[in-house]
Amino acid sequence: MTNASLPAGRFAPGDFRVGQVLSQTWRVFSRNFLTFIIVTGIASLPPILVQQPLPGGSPPADPFQGLGLAFLAILIAVIFNTLAQGILLYGAFEIMRGRPMNLAESAKVGLRRFFPIVGLAIVVSFLVGLAMALLLVPGLMLLTMWFVATPVCVVERAGVFRSMGRSRELTKGHRWKIFGLYLVVLIPALIIGAILGAVIVSGGAAVINSALSSTLGKIANLIWSAVWTAFLAILAVVTYHDLRVAKEGVDTDQIAAVFE
Repeated sequence: MTNASLPAGRFAPGDFRVGQVLSQTWRVFSRNFLTFIIVTGIASLPPILVQQPLPGGSPPADPFQGLGLAFLAILIAVIFNTLAQGILLYGAFEIMRGRPMNLAESAKVGLRRFFPIVGLAIVVSFLVGLAMALLLVPGLMLLTMWFVATPVCVVERAGVFRSMGRSRELTKGHRWKIFGLYLVVLIPALIIGAILGAVIVSGGAAVINSALSSTLGKIANLIWSAVWTAFLAILAVVTYHDLRVAKEGVDTDQIAAVFE
């Protein structure tokens, strides 16, 4: 684990570049990657534990019980992953300001905004999920429009709907770039995750037994999910940062001054 820092980024107003966002995201992520994935890995554990099968591997007698557990797992995942995003957000800003990441301070910031960011996550997840269920394209449009809503909620201390509105304002004019950013990260993540899971499960099945291979597969999925979730959270932070730099002409220290 390392606490190496980055110089604070300052860019010209009006300049929002996909390449800059990706490279800055990677620099922030790579400086404290172990801390980041530990946070998101711990956040991913509760929903996995909730979804564990009954003893003997038998499904629940009542199908509504299984549906209820699935809903509970989704709710817990939203809550814990969103809290992890709040923790990572502050840590990412500290690194961009040229400071070492302080996990205790990051946790304080995340907990301070716990209820607003959880409420935001539930509302956004429901609306995006509903839009995607009805038609894929509107769901993707909403996902892009609200991509930086969580950083807005934490940094600007905005409420649920104000965060969504502010994110809509910041992303306006750059949504195709943001959508491209999301796809650039999502597609390789899905491919790598599928390959990693298949290799570990098939290797475990060939060498030992199906039970162990299933366990290995779950562990691999947990690790990869932690990596992907951490990187995506930092991507949202850097995107928010660069959108404000581009549209408002502020710098990293000015944005993060709210944490002082």
